[in-house]
Amino acid sequence: MPDATPASQAAQPQNSRSVQALESELEERRLAGDAAAVGEICMRLGEAYAARGSLRSALTVFEEALKTFEEGENRGGRLQCLKSLAGLCYREGAWDRALDLYHQALALLAAAEEQAEIALTHSQIGSVYQGQGDWEKALAAYRRSLEIRQHLGDTRGMALLYNNLGAVFARQERWEEARQAWGECLALHEGTGEVTGQAITLGNLGSLAQRQGQWADALTWYERSLPLYRKSGDVVGEATIHNNIGFVHKQVGRLDQAVAAYQEGLKLLHRIGDSLRATVAMYNMAIVHEDQGNYREALRLLGQVIEMDRRIGHPDLRRDMETFRRVRQKLDAGRDEKRMQEERA
Repeated sequence: MPDATPASQAAQPQNSRSVQALESELEERRLAGDAAAVGEICMRLGEAYAARGSLRSALTVFEEALKTFEEGENRGGRLQCLKSLAGLCYREGAWDRALDLYHQALALLAAAEEQAEIALTHSQIGSVYQGQGDWEKALAAYRRSLEIRQHLGDTRGMALLYNNLGAVFARQERWEEARQAWGECLALHEGTGEVTGQAITLGNLGSLAQRQGQWADALTWYERSLPLYRKSGDVVGEATIHNNIGFVHKQVGRLDQAVAAYQEGLKLLHRIGDSLRATVAMYNMAIVHEDQGNYREALRLLGQVIEMDRRIGHPDLRRDMETFRRVRQKLDAGRDEKRMQEERA
């Protein structure tokens, strides 16, 4: 597997140089009183800050850009800045501020009747409400966006909206409405041949059935999803489906098949070097081995999980160590029982 570290190490200094150059250029334009250039550079600098995770710095320069665009009555710049600021506030969990900014953007768009952007903004507003757990307002925003996308004939956008609606219905445990929404989403993706969208939606339908304890249906959806994830090249998605299949087999007592499914997912995760998800797959396998009474194999896997937990600073280290101790106690208890039986014999 190629080592991605050198590339990522090289990217950081390049980004730093870009930020430093923009900071210098911004200071020069401020001193020159070039308001139009200040707004433009602030936008570029904000994007650079956001790309490297400096969200507070990004917010500061975007706010400066917004003020500059408002003073210069630059509608296009103001709109772009409002959307960028709202997106950052969403990432920060500043829900109310994000909503205020998106509604300001919506007012500008409504005046110009820019339907595609209006639909997108309603969808973004729905995402904020969903983040807040305000399900009914999220549904209202998504439905408004869907109406516009239907009018525009935007099939891809419609599919995304049905996916979002399904997710909200599922959170509300409105199972049939979630199934219908994801069914509409799947039909649209199948109509356009969008493989990744089909894979994701089939996985969602499988998860929905799983949450209801409909194990046979869940397995059917997951098994339909698996070849599509493989075709799309989404290794993480494929591994996740193997993990879900393993869970279903475990729930219905097919423990050998559960282990086999977890192993398939684990092989994929090792191939791409995804240590975080690999620990989940190994932990799940260990629990199945525990259920089978294969305590030595469970301990071997848990030992690897704990080693990886320590290396990457995984938050589940304590839980995994407690599980290790529990399984070890079972192994020791079995030894003691065997010894006592031998002594009695």
